[in-house]
Amino acid sequence: MNKKLLMTLPIIALLSFASCQNNNKGSGSSFSLVPQISDNTSGTNIPSISVPDPASINSPYIVDEFVLVTSDGAFTNENNIYNITKAGTYTASGALVGQIVINASEDDKVILILNNAYISYDKDSPIKAINADELTINVKNGSENLVKDLRKNKTVEDATVGEGAITAKVDLKIKGTGLLVIEGNYNNGLHTSDDLKVQEATIKSTAYNNALKGNDSVTITSGTVYAISQNGQGIKTKNSDVSSKGNQRGNIDINGGTVYIDSVYDALDASYNVNIDQKSNTYPTVVNIKTGNNSTYKANYDKVSSAKAIKADNIININNGYITLAASDDAVHANYGASLDNGATGIGNVNINNGTLLIASGDDAIHADNTLSIVGGNIVVAGSNEGLEANHINISGGDTHIYGKDDGINASKKINETPTIEVSGGYLDISVANGDTDAIDSNGSFTQTGGVIVSRGGPGVKGSRMSTALDCDGAATISGGTFIAFNGLEKQPTITSNVYKAATLSNSVSDQPGGNPPGGDHKPKHLDDNVPSSFEAGNYKLSGKGIDISFVNNYQYGSFTIYSSLLSLNETYTLFREDNALLSWEQFSANVTI
Repeated sequence: MNKKLLMTLPIIALLSFASCQNNNKGSGSSFSLVPQISDNTSGTNIPSISVPDPASINSPYIVDEFVLVTSDGAFTNENNIYNITKAGTYTASGALVGQIVINASEDDKVILILNNAYISYDKDSPIKAINADELTINVKNGSENLVKDLRKNKTVEDATVGEGAITAKVDLKIKGTGLLVIEGNYNNGLHTSDDLKVQEATIKSTAYNNALKGNDSVTITSGTVYAISQNGQGIKTKNSDVSSKGNQRGNIDINGGTVYIDSVYDALDASYNVNIDQKSNTYPTVVNIKTGNNSTYKANYDKVSSAKAIKADNIININNGYITLAASDDAVHANYGASLDNGATGIGNVNINNGTLLIASGDDAIHADNTLSIVGGNIVVAGSNEGLEANHINISGGDTHIYGKDDGINASKKINETPTIEVSGGYLDISVANGDTDAIDSNGSFTQTGGVIVSRGGPGVKGSRMSTALDCDGAATISGGTFIAFNGLEKQPTITSNVYKAATLSNSVSDQPGGNPPGGDHKPKHLDDNVPSSFEAGNYKLSGKGIDISFVNNYQYGSFTIYSSLLSLNETYTLFREDNALLSWEQFSANVTI
């Protein structure tokens, strides 16, 4: 029985990233959060999201005499210490060198309106909620407000004073459409022992330690939050038990608005889950993070402590949003096995269902101790040590572009289970540096049942003997989809009967249907001198019946292999460099008979 696969190969190829384009844009003067990296992916379009420069938000200066008024509450004043003792609405305006204390009944709800208020204090938190059911700080529309902690940096524990410039031992809500500037010189900026919620307001919190800390939870639904940490973390939770009402504590939820974090160490640090989503079309979710050597305060970075962009002790869920991460450590990291207050241990999963992520990382771009699942979204890893790392990596959708100095995708044993990589859909584009590197490296198995993978070993005509498009310690199987490899494979995958292979090997092309075909071994057929001996950098397209894939090669490569269930016998397929298709090589074709 004879099978023929006709391949036409004039020069080289990669997949378009047009699906990543989006017209949602922020406002204000923009600035770069991600450092320029020379060895990175290119030919990819990230949505242009402008972010106002936090340096443009200056601390307001108020000289008016301080006034606190209420029509339904009650308070006392002694030596500029204002004590609120009853539920009600209170309005503060003018300059106060002193303190506002909320010490009401445990069922009382207190609303504090800030209307061009300047509150500073050098002995305790300028605003401190000791007792109430809930404190809501309403930042009045059009107003500019400052809460400034004048204490020296914290050096010892002192339970008698507040931890932040605004401290609450009750649930704390910040809302309104005005500006609130917080200077947490003692320790934290915004600090609550319970839940912290932010809605609509523009908040710039600069802190010696944590910019925003809600021990039970932090939820941002809209507005603009600048969380700037000089020596600590950006947004943090602490507890991970279950409340008396059955609510799991420890989550950081960003469901809308713009969140900018500039922290020396971890930017989002959740004791349970981090959830990034977009709950309303009115408030798109934009998250911009820089840590470690990327931070404004990089001189304080010890290069040993954790400086991750998004970290959780259980699960990270990214369901939507425009997310830019520049981290000295892992950009996204979920821990497995962390002891939780609810009696369980951390699961260690990362789930990416949608959204756009642009990542530059000094270590892993996305790391899950347990399972990394990519269902959708657009991901560009512009620079990393390893792009994706987990014990189990499951990719079923999305557009993912990766540049790794070490491995592009690495499945390694982290939870005493055999590592796996499973690709059933989506588009994967992977480039790595030369050396002991692999574009895809599984310390267990590799399986592809669908999707498109463009995978490259180290660049150059000869590449690197230690750098290949696929390395797998266990079984490697391709039963569907398309796998395009440059500069060889350390592990030759097993392919099923519906998958065909074509390759250039030392000026030759071979084809191989799956299984054990009749007629014995596959013998490559030598072609004429038009076969390219190298694939230069450029824009490429692979096309023919049932297949149309475009991609970009940033570097030169010496060999090409394709496995695909989209190829058909007796058809012509063309691989050519779109930007120079008629100049470097003439198209050629060959019949290979098995």
